[in-house]
Amino acid sequence: MIRKLSAIGLSILLLANIIVLVIIWAEMTYLSLQQHRSPIRGIALEHAEPAPPRTSKMVIVLLSGLGHDSSLELELPALDQLKQAGASMTIQSAPPTYPQSTWGTLMTGAYAELSDAPPIDKSVTMLQPIQTDTLFRLARQNDLQTALLGRPAWQHLIPRSHLNYSFFTAEGDAEADEAIIEAALPIIEQDEIDFVFIQFSQIGTVATREGLASENYPLATARVDRYLAQISQSLDLSSSVLLVISDHGHTETGGYGGVETEIIQQPFVIVGENIVPGAYSQAKQVDIAPTVAVILGLAPPNATQGRILFELLHLSDEDRALAQLHIAQQRTTLATAYISLINEVYTPITSTVIGNDLALAEQIFTEGNLKGTFELASLIQNQADAEIRTARNSRLGQEQLLRLIIVTVVILLWLIIMWRFRGPYSSIVVIATILTVLLYYGLYQIQGFSYSLSAFPNLAELPLEVTRRAAVSMLIGGGILMLSLLFYDEGDWITLLGIGYGFSVLVTFVFAIPLFWAFWQNGIDSNWFLPDPISAFWQITGVFEVVVVATIGLLLPWPIMSLNVFVSLVRQRLDESNHRAKSSHLPTLRL
Repeated sequence: MIRKLSAIGLSILLLANIIVLVIIWAEMTYLSLQQHRSPIRGIALEHAEPAPPRTSKMVIVLLSGLGHDSSLELELPALDQLKQAGASMTIQSAPPTYPQSTWGTLMTGAYAELSDAPPIDKSVTMLQPIQTDTLFRLARQNDLQTALLGRPAWQHLIPRSHLNYSFFTAEGDAEADEAIIEAALPIIEQDEIDFVFIQFSQIGTVATREGLASENYPLATARVDRYLAQISQSLDLSSSVLLVISDHGHTETGGYGGVETEIIQQPFVIVGENIVPGAYSQAKQVDIAPTVAVILGLAPPNATQGRILFELLHLSDEDRALAQLHIAQQRTTLATAYISLINEVYTPITSTVIGNDLALAEQIFTEGNLKGTFELASLIQNQADAEIRTARNSRLGQEQLLRLIIVTVVILLWLIIMWRFRGPYSSIVVIATILTVLLYYGLYQIQGFSYSLSAFPNLAELPLEVTRRAAVSMLIGGGILMLSLLFYDEGDWITLLGIGYGFSVLVTFVFAIPLFWAFWQNGIDSNWFLPDPISAFWQITGVFEVVVVATIGLLLPWPIMSLNVFVSLVRQRLDESNHRAKSSHLPTLRL
């Protein structure tokens, strides 16, 4: 009996501690994501000398929420006309594909880990200015006149000092976009405005709220396409450039944030002065900012991780070589700063082969060897990128090794405890656990959810969805366990309670397996890196699953025990009654 009571007490203690620890871990992870900033933010990195601009005006139109597939399937005559007149390609972004994260990538040419934009959307009041180079910052440093029109978050991400003109709308609906086009057209027509960024949001708003199958979705895209026609007609494309892009697409149900093809692929159309028309192969979202910088005659943004899309641009051999040399210089400086920061020791890669190659590239450029300069500068860019990846993977690997040891020890201890306190009904407990888990994920599939961050357009709905499925699964699993025990006519309440807690602990362990993997991959918080999106999804859902399952698991054994004890007592009384009835009918033996 002491052994059984010890097992019950240990199970209760284990489940309670798991709930507390998982909640604390979830809160720390969420806060670290909310507070994540670029490791190189605010660091004064050297800039290349600006080059002459390739156009007198550039206008970027951001069609928020328009995926590449949707841009092909819907009737968008203005966009199609621009494709025929200019250059087009498919742009691929990288998760997290939330709006504010992708806006940072568009402005800096860096992925979310380095861009200094929020990796997950924040409320407007919590936003802070991006402290790495943005196109607006570089434009103002070079005395270009800038204008930004869009959602309110922009006014917190881009400092007012980097803008000459701005216009922000509170809602991303049709009325807001109508106000934006009315404000944008007069600004576009002003010759002194060099760089204009216009965001239309109603496509993404309708997709998120109603899904792509909504009848309002094509209506929203058609309205925005008409605005695009007005903008193109207001521009003299012989002396200006119009770029049409998107931030991310949506799933059919309106989800975003994950890695689905329909989310990470967006349209890209550019037309105007010094643009080479044609359909081109796929590029990356980080390639947009350095390409725009070349068109505007700016230095590459200091955090950019992309390349210049030279195939789209009419450039002389000298300008082409110089632009690539500037990217090589930027990437070398970035690699030195990044590697030094994450290693916590100054590590100049200029003292390595890369530094020697960079000096050689600068020398042969002055000697007029333009082809050699371009090829060597391209090689330097790739080498610097490789150094950054190697340094990141090395530090992450070291941290993951320590966490793997911790995870292995915890799993082994958990398994040893469950094996040590196993009982005669372990097979029933295992079967009930398997059925519980299968039922949970079966319900997940039936409800149409995918295993991605995009499965929940509104993350606030996630706890309720998990609670529903977990509660149904646990109750049915517990019911199966309870019915199975009835066949054995077990009446000892301590034994029954131990079986119930054994079931709760085993189910919790199975649901905690993704959390062990997520902890191994990502640790407690994300202070210098961002977690892989797949492991992040399993961590987010796993937290709610484990908390709900463990909480229900603390209570469920008691009704299982009570009902089985009650049935056992009833059976016992019936047996006694039957026995007395039989005894009363037996003949009396007389001597």
